[in-house]
Amino acid sequence: MKKSIAYTAARETASTAVMCALLIGVQFALSFVPGIELVTVTLACYASVCGVRRGVALAACFAVVRCLLFGFYPGVLVLYLVYYPTFAAVFGLLGHIKKETYERYPISLFVAVNATLIGIAGACAALLATGVAEIAAGSEIGVKALIITTFFVAAALCIAFDIMFAVGRPGGKNTSAAIRLTLYAATAAALAACFTLLDDVITPLMYGLTAEAALAYFYASFAAMIPQTLCAALSVAALYVPLETLMKRVTRR
Repeated sequence: MKKSIAYTAARETASTAVMCALLIGVQFALSFVPGIELVTVTLACYASVCGVRRGVALAACFAVVRCLLFGFYPGVLVLYLVYYPTFAAVFGLLGHIKKETYERYPISLFVAVNATLIGIAGACAALLATGVAEIAAGSEIGVKALIITTFFVAAALCIAFDIMFAVGRPGGKNTSAAIRLTLYAATAAALAACFTLLDDVITPLMYGLTAEAALAYFYASFAAMIPQTLCAALSVAALYVPLETLMKRVTRR
């Protein structure tokens, strides 16, 4: 029994170390391309396959170890230690949902996906209605165009999901897989947006920015939030299934 426990612990530690190195490598390789990253889909796969505990452990290790490469910045460290373990916990919980659940099309799944996508679209509509885009129009980042793009992407995903939900054949593997992937992509997009919004809170507090400076930082963050949100949704939609298959083979779950 002791040998089995020790072996399991050693294997989990080794897999966490390897995955942490992989996440660091993935982030560094794409760090020169603004708004593009694959840490999201890689961590999402690991957490959903290996569970909440191992996912959160990997996320915490990644948040700390990356500082050796990119530097120790208190605000960034706090942001990563809050966001990525939370992200891993969410996908770890999603990974516990059995595939049969998606074949039964539970109403809770319908409500959750619609609430997420409608919330994103509604937030974009609210920003446009309150004139945030015009206030930030003096900057060089086409804030209004980015907000409008996000609105239509969220609306399109919501409509596509509702159509699949309405006409999908109960028990159909292809339809249930598509619904599951849509949920994962929508969740990744919502959490990616939360990353920037969380940064808009943590950074001003950590550096003692004035209210005016904090507001300017919030407007400027749209340049990073929209591409990151779209990248998170698209990367999960395109890469999650093959990465999940590979991850299951590697971890022998």
